[in-house]
Amino acid sequence: SLTRWIVLPWLAVAAVAHAQAEEPRFGIRNAFVEPRGGVWQLNAILELGLSRAAENALEEGVPLTLILDTEVSRGRRFLPDEDVAELQQRWQLGYDGLAQRYVVVNQNSGAQAAYASLGEALDALARIRELPLLDESLLQAGRRYEVSLRATLEIGGLPEAVKVLLFWREWSRVTDWYTWSVRP
Repeated sequence: SLTRWIVLPWLAVAAVAHAQAEEPRFGIRNAFVEPRGGVWQLNAILELGLSRAAENALEEGVPLTLILDTEVSRGRRFLPDEDVAELQQRWQLGYDGLAQRYVVVNQNSGAQAAYASLGEALDALARIRELPLLDESLLQAGRRYEVSLRATLEIGGLPEAVKVLLFWREWSRVTDWYTWSVRP
């Protein structure tokens, strides 16, 4: 019976590792900012892996919301960092059953696009290009700034009470903050 006490914990660890290995990747692969026409623009590549439950919900008409939070701060030597700017960008991903298309709507601008497959829609969402972030005049030349980016994917359009009742918390996901330094 000693063997059982030694083998069982290893089996549990193996089961957890296997479950984590099957979890679709959700994170920020790369991000950077660059000045263009007096405005610092954000570019990023995300990994937007959805669970099977999330894909099924989309096909049943439940939209998903991608939220991109960006913070810019200026590091100071003896004082807390100074917040320079915060930006939240939101996109909603839904499935139009009549047209049999996946629709992505930028909730900040109202711009929308339709895609034939979920993979195409997720690829478009995962590539953030030239998103206006900050007016260059707010930055001092030669100073170091920290830019932080975080992505959240959640069930869109449903009240919190309904989300809890439907047990869909498992695919509301948040990345770690992705942070890098820039010097204008």
